[in-house]
Amino acid sequence: MLSIYLKTALRSFKKHRMTFGINLLGLTLGLTTVILIMLWVKDEMCINRYHALGDRIYAVFTNHDNSAGMVTIGVTPAEMAEAMEADLAQVEMAAAYSPFIEGVSFDKGGEIQIADGLFVDQQYLDIFSIEFLEGDKNQALIDINAVVLSESTANKIFGSTKEALGKSLKWSVFEFGNDVLVSGVYKDFGSKDVDKPEFLMSFPYFRKMLGDRAHWDNFNAGTYLLLREGTDIDGFNFQIKDYIKGKKADSNVTPFVQSFEDTYLYGTYEDGKVVGGRINYVWIFSAIAFFILMIACINFMNLTTARTMNRIKEIGVKKSMGASRGGLFSQFMVETMLLSFFAMISALVLAKLLQPFFNQVSMKEMVLDLNLSLVLLLGSIWVLTALMAGIYPSLYLSKFRPIQILKSNVKGSFGELMARKGLVVFQFSISLLLIIGIVVIGKQMSFIQNQNLGYNQSNLLQVNSSSISDAQLELFLNQVRGLPGVENASSIAHPLIGLMSSTIGLHWEGKNPDEQVKFENISVNMDLIETMEFEILEGRSFSREFGDEKSKIILNEEAVSVIGLKEPIGTIVNLWGNDMEVIGILKNFHFESLKETVKPAFLKYGDSFMQKIILRINIENQTNSIAALSGLYQDLFDQKMDFSFMDEDFQSLYSQEQRVSKLAKYFGVVAVFLSCLGLFGLAAFTVENRKKEIGIRKVLGASINSILYMIVRDFVLLVLISILLIMPLAWYLSNSWLQVYAYKTSLSWWIFAGGATIVLMIALITVSFQALKAASNNPVNSLSSE
Repeated sequence: MLSIYLKTALRSFKKHRMTFGINLLGLTLGLTTVILIMLWVKDEMCINRYHALGDRIYAVFTNHDNSAGMVTIGVTPAEMAEAMEADLAQVEMAAAYSPFIEGVSFDKGGEIQIADGLFVDQQYLDIFSIEFLEGDKNQALIDINAVVLSESTANKIFGSTKEALGKSLKWSVFEFGNDVLVSGVYKDFGSKDVDKPEFLMSFPYFRKMLGDRAHWDNFNAGTYLLLREGTDIDGFNFQIKDYIKGKKADSNVTPFVQSFEDTYLYGTYEDGKVVGGRINYVWIFSAIAFFILMIACINFMNLTTARTMNRIKEIGVKKSMGASRGGLFSQFMVETMLLSFFAMISALVLAKLLQPFFNQVSMKEMVLDLNLSLVLLLGSIWVLTALMAGIYPSLYLSKFRPIQILKSNVKGSFGELMARKGLVVFQFSISLLLIIGIVVIGKQMSFIQNQNLGYNQSNLLQVNSSSISDAQLELFLNQVRGLPGVENASSIAHPLIGLMSSTIGLHWEGKNPDEQVKFENISVNMDLIETMEFEILEGRSFSREFGDEKSKIILNEEAVSVIGLKEPIGTIVNLWGNDMEVIGILKNFHFESLKETVKPAFLKYGDSFMQKIILRINIENQTNSIAALSGLYQDLFDQKMDFSFMDEDFQSLYSQEQRVSKLAKYFGVVAVFLSCLGLFGLAAFTVENRKKEIGIRKVLGASINSILYMIVRDFVLLVLISILLIMPLAWYLSNSWLQVYAYKTSLSWWIFAGGATIVLMIALITVSFQALKAASNNPVNSLSSE
């Protein structure tokens, strides 16, 4: 019986080529979208989730209750890990690690290699599933003078992983450094890891570097915990909420733990609690995949039921010959299953061809390999698609009674007509929602790119300087200022973009002693303010003309407002026990994403531990200027200059949104195309069913325009209904997304009017093509078939 159903299906496909082609194309595009989004979602869901003990690994976060509100960061005091392992019975093991350190210089007999990595303790290697290629993982970082290299770093420095083991290296960053022994080589961290350190060194040395800055009021390290089986996480978080306050009575910090596996997807916090993060985009794209597949299935349902009259005689003959409704239902479902199978095969081929482009847009390394789990998943999607697309048409076509068919008394009910129209409304509602979403995201990204950040981003270079000493840095700055095309040069202790160095150690006369105010702490060299072109509202910048400037401080507008200074210039404030004179006020400038409001900040003078060199170059002969800078850097430090443009660094804060915007554009185009494809097919069958009516009207003198209006009117009305229905939801969702940003664009009326116009025009063009073709036909051709 199955073979008969398959033969019948193939004959039907051959007989109704246009329907078959439209349905195949629609389902193929829908399934291709599902496959690509499935790969993206699967990749997102796998990040940080491959460690053997992953279900028991937790990261410690800290909530800082400041006057400006609750701030959540993933940084703890350096003593946190050791203390929690000793004090808390639920902690089986604790690991400490440093913030990610860039630009560490490794010297092997005069050959320099620069690498980025972490200081971690031995427990870090015990907790995480890091694959060692050389050395003993269980002993690798017990010695304070040990280093573990990644496979690629070992190959760069020593030529091979085996040659690296047991060799000596000298490392340095700023004024720190010592000789270390390579105690192991591990396999490179991959695409399933957020951080990809190129080396791991002993955390006790980091503690030694901190010196007296390693205390309970300084948050300069991270902590991971391996909790014992069966630990109640809510109870554990309640138990540790006053843990830091127990070590330092006046602390305003509350720690809590979050599953390490969830830190990537759930990284957004409000009032000290997780409220989402990247998981929101996972849900959004999953919904897009579902709705696009629904649109393709709706096309199938509409076209199949719309061409009922083309198959009515076939159904009548089979029923009069004894075919049961169940048999006909099975036949039509086999047709749907076979068509869906062809579409799935086509979609796999198309997805494989599009995969390199999709990886480039999404900045991932996804691979479409047909393993057992993927085959089972794709098989499930195939069956689900066939059921979604085929059940209603199969029930619809198999319900007719033979006497009804043979008397040519088959008419679609009003309910069926309304259902078909309702599906068209649903299609275009989803398409319009995607178009409006794409425009809103694009408008916000444009707003960000054109926002005045409080300094001039143009032609600013940021150069990594962690691997050079203070004396070398001053030598470079002195020489670089004389290069043609370099307008100014200075240095800063932290990357300005995404700055995360703060303190509650600033005090002033009249300050409430019980109130803790967090200030961003920015150490800058001479000429930094001039190089960045910050706007000075009052007072002056740091200057060599005034001698020692280490007892001077410059505030931003927000800091002045928080402190409450009416005449700030000359005011004495106290920073970490030292009196500092306010010499200048800067106009607020952005150093974080525009999702955040400008924080109170101060600038103090410093020329040590400068992580970044800031250079402003002339826009003319930019290539030659960068080449001269790179040559000087190579000559002085025997290293390749690692640089980036500041405007690009700022835009990198929105890389996730930009990738989402790009992907949404492509999926929006697919949704609109599928909706129009279904509308095109439906219009074609509408014209086919009304061709005799159109012929009679033309014979009676109807004009082409009147016939065109008659056909187009109903379809345009459906699109107008979809526009009216979706507009409130589109506004709500767009406004909700924009609330993430402290500085955001407006929801202009033209976004919604423009989106509606685009959808309406596309639908009008799609239907008009068929309508014009029907209206232009010679009426003799349509009437002669009687």
